[in-house]
Amino acid sequence: MKTWFAAAAALFASGDYAGILMPQYFSVYAVLALLFGVLMAAAAKFKPQTYGAAVFALIFFALCGMAAGSKAMQPHTADIKNYIGQEVTVYGNVDLLTLKKQEKGTGFILECTALQTGGDNFYKARGNIRVFVQNAKVKNFTAGSIAVTGTLKSLNGFANPGSFNSENWNLQQGLQGRMSVKQAALQVMGEADISDKFFLFALGLRHKITDTVDGEAGAVLCGMALGGYDGLSEATREAFSVTGLAHILSVSGTHMALVAGFLILIIGRRGKAQIITVLLLLFLYALLCGGSAPVWRSFIMSAVALAGAGTYKKAQSGNIFCAAAVLLLIYNPLWLLDAGFQLSFAATGGLIFIYPQLKERLQFLKPVLVREGFAITLAAQLASLPLLLWHFNQLSLVTFAANILLVPAMEILVIAALAGLCLPFAGTYLIYAAGIFMQPLLNAVSFLAALPAAAVNVPHLPAACFVLYYIMLAALFNGNWFSKTERRYTAAICSAGIIVLAAYKIFMPQPFTVHFMDVGQGDAALVQTTDGHNIIVDCGGLQGNFDTGSRIIVPYLRYLGVEKVDLLALSHGHHDHAGGAAGLARLVKVDKLLLPQEKPSEDVQKLLHYIKPQNILEAAEGSVYTLGKCRIEVLASGKSDGGGNESSVIMRITEPAGSILFTGDADENIELAAAAKIKPADVLKVAHHGSNFSSSPLFLKQANPRLAVISVGADNRYGHPGHDAVQRLQAAGAKVLRTDKMGAVKVCFDEGRLQWYSYRYDKEFF
Repeated sequence: MKTWFAAAAALFASGDYAGILMPQYFSVYAVLALLFGVLMAAAAKFKPQTYGAAVFALIFFALCGMAAGSKAMQPHTADIKNYIGQEVTVYGNVDLLTLKKQEKGTGFILECTALQTGGDNFYKARGNIRVFVQNAKVKNFTAGSIAVTGTLKSLNGFANPGSFNSENWNLQQGLQGRMSVKQAALQVMGEADISDKFFLFALGLRHKITDTVDGEAGAVLCGMALGGYDGLSEATREAFSVTGLAHILSVSGTHMALVAGFLILIIGRRGKAQIITVLLLLFLYALLCGGSAPVWRSFIMSAVALAGAGTYKKAQSGNIFCAAAVLLLIYNPLWLLDAGFQLSFAATGGLIFIYPQLKERLQFLKPVLVREGFAITLAAQLASLPLLLWHFNQLSLVTFAANILLVPAMEILVIAALAGLCLPFAGTYLIYAAGIFMQPLLNAVSFLAALPAAAVNVPHLPAACFVLYYIMLAALFNGNWFSKTERRYTAAICSAGIIVLAAYKIFMPQPFTVHFMDVGQGDAALVQTTDGHNIIVDCGGLQGNFDTGSRIIVPYLRYLGVEKVDLLALSHGHHDHAGGAAGLARLVKVDKLLLPQEKPSEDVQKLLHYIKPQNILEAAEGSVYTLGKCRIEVLASGKSDGGGNESSVIMRITEPAGSILFTGDADENIELAAAAKIKPADVLKVAHHGSNFSSSPLFLKQANPRLAVISVGADNRYGHPGHDAVQRLQAAGAKVLRTDKMGAVKVCFDEGRLQWYSYRYDKEFF
């Protein structure tokens, strides 16, 4: 029975994904699902002893998944995104758990119910918007419905391989637009209802932990007890990721099991009344944690298991697991796109299907606690490994040590913190004590993450590798599907297939390639040579706490399997070019640094903490550096104490296959002064994000590019790229590409041909 349940759940999820990708066929999916539902019922009634009903049931589940996925993607006349670009008044409720202090204001998600476009024209609204209120503090917001007036704008995410997929996240959250307003544009419309008061209570519990325990220890303790990453620095997030402990900050099955066990210990487990009480308290805990997909998955699993115990029936965990997956995807088909949802189910599946056999095969390990801990960790890791590599391109080599040594202590602190929230008087002291023990655990996490080779980068592998991997797991740990001989042959064939596909991907010779990353209103590019060297030119930089180095460039490098940057070159020290440099150098080894002839900006000074003085090169005009077959020529380099655009370095990077011209933020005056030194280039990184005051006709005539790439942010306040600049580029015969429209742009120099790809539209070529 477990096999049929697993097949049905897998087909429903696969159908859901197909429906999301091809939503235009919703009517076809729905009609076919109805047809096969009738056939399934008929076969079950008239031919109950055959496999016909089972086959029809499996097809029915797949079609139901397709219908659910495509239905979730259907547009609606009430969608608030239909009013993008208009000034509107939006009515709705603040999602209190999303209230966050930001630089120069407060942000939150508004759950929209209605909007007004002018006069008395009210319309029903569907969807959520992200609102930023300038110069406002979190404490200024109270529960209840509000109205906010402003221009509704589209959501602008980054489209880069390896990075957080904001488009999928927006879909899952129902986010359809954004608005930035002053506090005067907000108006309180109604009193808080019972749900608002509950979430205020939940916020109060979070604040009780963070107010009692200062710093990151409090933020981590709060995240462990109630879920979330608020208050964590980039370094701490990275440390938890590298050590494979990020799961402890997301409320999951482990948390539910801990809380359930603690409640049963207190309440007792002798009758149905006690079990119902535990279930109600677990439901309350799930709500307090924000009710995300992994939380509800864990609750459903725990609830059915406890219900089975309460009725004195053995709960079949495999069937419960599959039923939970289908129920959650029926509730929100778009949760399938969430990496947390996928990893949560994969890890739980490992504990259900792999752990029991693994425990038996590890009988030689003593003592029992070590064997149990190792088997649990290994089972979860084996099941989730492909998804971890697919989403994060990093393999932790210290995860076993971290999970076995640190997680048990962290789980004790979770119980202590939750108990502290429940106790009226002594609770604060209990939370404070948990915070004291939290700090050494944080130090241990940081120590493990800082070990040499704590994690290795794994390039993006073909999907076939992961399919073969799961077939291999099924062969090794499912005796119902394979005989002993078939297990060995299947595992050997799958292993060989994975090795061949991975080796082809990793060791296949690559052409001279340049990647222009999507970093918003900034510049960042990666040049990969045929000799395997990696050159970064500029690192982007945005206002606020978003670090383009650690959040965009490093994931991009991991996606490509890059472990080291041979040369980091900065055109000048402005934040939109150097802001991510320190974040990059903190996480990835940088061999050499090429700096402009200017006084180091604040961003460059941060970068210098990670670079040895003897590895710093000066971008003096006329200087030439080589990396194998690759030649880096500094064609022009201004001198400035102010670190402005006038000190921008113009450099040409060449290989026999082609050449790229980088121009920083050079304006027309710099271009004209350097025009005589400019050599033709196949690809031009357009100066100053396509400003009308750059890309002069004489300069373009000298450069004579075939491709011109503009690195620019969507809807930027500068009006870049300028219409005149684009026209001049096109008149010069260049094909113009823009990162705001295309996401990351990849250009390959292949046997004299230029081939370019957009990550937004050509993901399969990255």
